[in-house]
Amino acid sequence: MSARTAVVLPCLGLQSSLDALLAQIPDPLQVFVVDDGSPTPLRASRGTLLRHPKNRGYGAAQKTGYSAALQAGAERVVLLHGDGQYSAADTIALAAGLDQAHAVLGSRFRPGGAQRVPAWRRAGIRGLTAAANLRFGTHFDDLHNGARAFRAQALQAVDISSLSDDYRFDHQLLSALIRGGANMVQQPVAMHYDSTVLSITLPRAVRYGLGCLVDLVAPPSLMRSLDG
Repeated sequence: MSARTAVVLPCLGLQSSLDALLAQIPDPLQVFVVDDGSPTPLRASRGTLLRHPKNRGYGAAQKTGYSAALQAGAERVVLLHGDGQYSAADTIALAAGLDQAHAVLGSRFRPGGAQRVPAWRRAGIRGLTAAANLRFGTHFDDLHNGARAFRAQALQAVDISSLSDDYRFDHQLLSALIRGGANMVQQPVAMHYDSTVLSITLPRAVRYGLGCLVDLVAPPSLMRSLDG
């Protein structure tokens, strides 16, 4: 792993999970922890700690982390959730796939992915991914997995400041990249669902799903070439 690879961790509480994740990230990698207004401010045993005085949202935390990583000269950026829901090793391994792609997405539906996915969540993910595949002529199996890695050029090609500060940020970013012709691949990432992780509620998931469908009608556009 190169020092030109950065790991961005959006966090909201769960100090113990953050501590465990930081211990699993190889030393050469840059680390950017974004504390998105945790009630008890988080501590980071390594890397750069960025704080939002108030909770601004999952998308806003990514914006802060990506901007800091790019300003520090990162060539590859990995998104790792601070609650430990996704395997740190599997998620960091996504960066290797950027040799041949603009973005690498985790998948919970491939061998080695999630063991048990709640039925309502599985149905929503499958349905929204199918809608995106129909819209863009693609063949992905999990476009709503939070484990992902990007080349710097891919993040710089999108005006991320204009995207949602909430969960829709993820889908808007991918929609812009797919619409712009990005080469995106998938790899399995182990993950789990239990009381130790932060998880979107059913009502919020419904709002998120409806928002994603709206975004498919008019997805964001790229600002510049992916390889510029």
